[in-house]
Amino acid sequence: LIVEAGALPLLVKLLRTGTELGKAEAARATSRLAQGPFLLRVVNAGALPPLIALVCPLCAGSKAGAGNNACLVLERTAADPRFCELVRELGAVGALATAAHMSGCGWADKARAALHAICPTQDEIERALMATYLENCILHAQRDASASCFESLASLAGPVSKGHDVVFRLSDGEIGCSRLLLARASPYYEKYLFGGTAESASVVVEPDPDFSSAAHRALIGQLHALGNAPLPAELDVRLELICLAAKLRDAPSAGPNAAARVLERCERAVRDSLCADNCLAVLLQLKPCAADVPELVDAAHAVVAENVAAVLKQPEWKEFRKQYPDSASDILEDIALKEASVIAGTCKRLRAA
Repeated sequence: LIVEAGALPLLVKLLRTGTELGKAEAARATSRLAQGPFLLRVVNAGALPPLIALVCPLCAGSKAGAGNNACLVLERTAADPRFCELVRELGAVGALATAAHMSGCGWADKARAALHAICPTQDEIERALMATYLENCILHAQRDASASCFESLASLAGPVSKGHDVVFRLSDGEIGCSRLLLARASPYYEKYLFGGTAESASVVVEPDPDFSSAAHRALIGQLHALGNAPLPAELDVRLELICLAAKLRDAPSAGPNAAARVLERCERAVRDSLCADNCLAVLLQLKPCAADVPELVDAAHAVVAENVAAVLKQPEWKEFRKQYPDSASDILEDIALKEASVIAGTCKRLRAA
């Protein structure tokens, strides 16, 4: 009789826009209606999204009474095969997982019961808890934007543990990673890890053989930190990271691409540190990806031209001439032209005198 009288739309409105007390009372009334043949009516009325919002202890209006009753409705709904997938799609797992493991949450027990209805196995629940924890870490880091937050995210990659669901098999050992963080940071890894291919089903990633383990470790840490982790101190690793990030940046992206952020930061850091001692090493490493960082390559060429005498004495010069004979010839030609110009100018002054 209550349902037929049109109470459900009013209850849903209260759940969405009511005061704290109004939401709590609406959740209690909805929990009494959401059973038997009326469960379908509750779902069709749009009650699930605001109830899921009340479950999350981070949301405004979440109180013990409202949270307990919201969990009860979600548990019943998830237990019905018709609606279990819908409950998942609406984001109930994250909200319930947050409530279930948050210290001091007054409806943690009810949240765990509802979570068990959606995720029947302990492994699924643990994955849900980890995913929620990571999502909360990402939100906190993006909101706070402090170095410590991003360093904490980067530190989640490390020796393989139960909390990792992806493993990079590097030449000097394995490093455990978060599938969620990699996918959130990189369109390439989103496709690789969630693309429905044989590779995405695997938990082991074979790295690009063209790059060192140090470069891969640096990249993994950066991706975990959304491109904001401290840069490696070693120049050779920074240069490798530039080339590796350039390959990932080129993946089609409609959203955030941490590789682009890494590339921008590395390029700026290397450009600021260019000098006679390292300009040739920079050219040697970056020539293969010169199209991705043309300004940095041009800057390195300019430093070489300004410090020719010192550069020609460096051991890297022999390797540079071997790998890039045309570029080496251009540099030598520029030197010859400059010297010829100097000589011509000196002769002209002597004749004038």
